[in-house]
Amino acid sequence: MPPLALASPLELLDELRRKVRALQRLQFQVLELIGALDQQGAAESLGYKDLVEVFKHTLRWDPRVSRRRIKQAQALCPSVTPTGSRIAPALPGVAAAMAEGELSEDHVEVLAEAMAGLPAVAEEHVVGYALQHEPRSAKAFCKELAYRLDQDGPEPKEPEPARARNSLRRQWRGGRYLLSADLDAETGAKLDALIDPLAKPEPNDPRQAPEREGDALCEVVDLALRGAGSRIHGGERVQLTVTVDYDKLRANIGTALLDNGEHLPMNQVRKIACDAGIIPTLLGNRSQIYDVGRRTRAINAGLRRVLVARDKGCAFPGCTRPPKHCQAHHIRFWSDGGTTSLDNLVLLCRRHHDLVHHSDWQVRMAAGLPVFHPPAFVDPHRRPRTNPLHAA
Repeated sequence: MPPLALASPLELLDELRRKVRALQRLQFQVLELIGALDQQGAAESLGYKDLVEVFKHTLRWDPRVSRRRIKQAQALCPSVTPTGSRIAPALPGVAAAMAEGELSEDHVEVLAEAMAGLPAVAEEHVVGYALQHEPRSAKAFCKELAYRLDQDGPEPKEPEPARARNSLRRQWRGGRYLLSADLDAETGAKLDALIDPLAKPEPNDPRQAPEREGDALCEVVDLALRGAGSRIHGGERVQLTVTVDYDKLRANIGTALLDNGEHLPMNQVRKIACDAGIIPTLLGNRSQIYDVGRRTRAINAGLRRVLVARDKGCAFPGCTRPPKHCQAHHIRFWSDGGTTSLDNLVLLCRRHHDLVHHSDWQVRMAAGLPVFHPPAFVDPHRRPRTNPLHAA
């Protein structure tokens, strides 16, 4: 082929077609490798929960991408029995077309989903259509084919009473907390009973009803935090931890850090610092006994607060889990003589806590902060990694 700048449009298109076919053949070979890893139980042998976690560290794939390709591999690649015999894949026609470079990953995803509701004899027809059309059109064809094969639809069943479900959406945006809920009637009535008395307009009150009710909800939250029946979490009652530099607090400048990673203006910090339901965590404060030593494996409330102030969430590289989802891990196991002290503890979410215990990931302290060394199959040099997502 001549240089790209000198090639005609038809020559460029012809070369592009060859490249795309070669790429799709290579993508099928990738799926074959994924299928083999899945068959061998590679994740478990490496100390991981599943291949999604393995690919996150070795290939830097998003979980969504990994799950998609694992599902495709399971549909297209032959399985192996304990005796070593190979069982044909569930979609041999789709697999053969992709192996020849004729179908893309998007085609495969559409056809695999469609064939889950179609008889096996329909595969030849859907593959034949997909070879001539883009995935979106193939999806419409499969939908129409399914309708023609079963125009009557499934037999009607007696309607089951719908179970009342409660849903809540929470989101931080621009320093504000957005909240929406869909609750059952009983819970809604209880919430009304709490908010209505607190949201009644006062004389000369300039607030509109939505603002009054918003302020009332804030009061309900404060009441819940102060309640004697608050649930236990992380070794102490549900509370809000604010990490603040003492000099900035005195000067009323800058921001403090909430335990969910959000920043709070210092003037608001000074306001809530007097509330007994709020625990100010002053950096450098040594008024409590934080190092438990060898007396017990469990950490006390003061030590957990300082650990949260240092790690600000799961310390594993790349993890975004906040402190409330984390456990304290002994770097040198307590059973091996490790102490329950700040320089031997690290916050880890449940998933990464299990990973550190069952794989070759190693943790050590450097300059007062936890540092992680990956297994050699992730990085042959085992270079140290930290978690910059939590500004320690």
